Formats: sequence, structure tokens, C-alpha cells
Amino acid sequence: MISIFIRDCTTLMDPLTCPHVMDGLSEVRRDKILRFKNEPDRKRSLMAGIMIRDNLLKCGFSQDDILISDNGRPYIDGIDFNVSHSGDYVVMVISDEASVGCDIELMRDRSVSPAQKYFSDAEKAWIDSEADKRPAFYRIWTARESYIKLTGEGILLDFSRYEVNMLDAPGSMDAIGGDITNATPMGVAEVVRDGERSACVIYQWIYDKEYVISVCRRNASEDK
Repeated sequence: MISIFIRDCTTLMDPLTCPHVMDGLSEVRRDKILRFKNEPDRKRSLMAGIMIRDNLLKCGFSQDDILISDNGRPYIDGIDFNVSHSGDYVVMVISDEASVGCDIELMRDRSVSPAQKYFSDAEKAWIDSEADKRPAFYRIWTARESYIKLTGEGILLDFSRYEVNMLDAPGSMDAIGGDITNATPMGVAEVVRDGERSACVIYQWIYDKEYVISVCRRNASEDK
């Protein structure tokens, strides 16, 4: 089962002036929160810590069970999770069956982003074919981000080695739970890496009209 949770962090108190809001969080998370220089970033990190703590507890785990892979990716033996934040929201995906990665992005008001230079020719062509290019750009961007967050490679993976293909088939979202039922499905995508189709699928939604969410799920049969 894959569960996706979304929380608004704007209602939280600033942990810098109200440190008690960090009670129950790990020392590592508290240190991370207080390293941020501005209040919105502190609140996003605080909400991420709260979501990780609470959702792990629901699965029978604690923050102390979190391990760090060789490439710096947090994980737990028996389940996988990932967190992303942008603007007012933090999103978390958790799965007991396969590796997962997620990304949420607030759509900025710009027709062309400098980041698009990293896209493949096929990705650029797909964006150009769409009537509304702003969400099209963010679908590609968040899909790419969710994939490299799943693998844990991040920016170490050369952008030219993989690309996102949008699929016409809607895909099955029956096994996905959590808060994502409040979002509007946008479609699904796949990743081609080094010329070969990757064993994962990317689900995409639009949330609160201005946010695009992508969740990448590795096929359970291909995982670990």
C-alpha cells in the first residue's frame, strides 16, 4: 500500500521563537530546522519532521529506526518513505511494498524556465505541444525530481541520462491512499534511463490549483 499525505505548514508557529513546537522530534531534525535562516523554511522543515514522526509511528516505527544509505537517502528496513515541500505545503509518501519518491512544486508565473535547458528534446517537444505550458513544464520537472529522489541519486545523476515520457493510459491508483484523494489526477508517466524503460511508474496530481505533485513508485517485483 502506498499512502500520500499533504499538510499546510503556514499555521505552524515559528520554531525559532516557540521551540516547544519541536518537542518529540529527533535532535537531527531540530538542528536542521534551526539552521534555516527564514521562518517559512523553518516551518516547512518542522512540518516535514512532524509528518515523518507521526506517520512512522502509525506504521510501528520511530525516528530512531531511520537509517541513511550510502548516498545519503533516509530509509527504514521494511518500509520506504520520502518527503518534499514547496510554498505552503509539505507532502510525504510512505510505502510498505516498494521504493518511492515524491516532489511537490508551486507553479510559478513564467512561461519558460531556465531549468528547461536540462530537458531532453522529447520532453521539450511534449511541453511545446501542450496548450498550457506552465503545468506541462512542472509535470516534467516534478516527475524527474520524484525519480531521482526514489533512487537517491539526486543531482549526481546526469540529466541527459534519463527522460520522462507521458503516458496516455491513466494507470491504476486504486492502491494509493492518504490525503491524495483531495487532489485532481493529471496522469501518469514513465522514465527511460540510458535508453531503457525503467521499472517504475510516476503518478501526478494538481493540488490547490497551483501545485503539481509527482510520486514515483518502483515496481514491487523489481525492488531491492
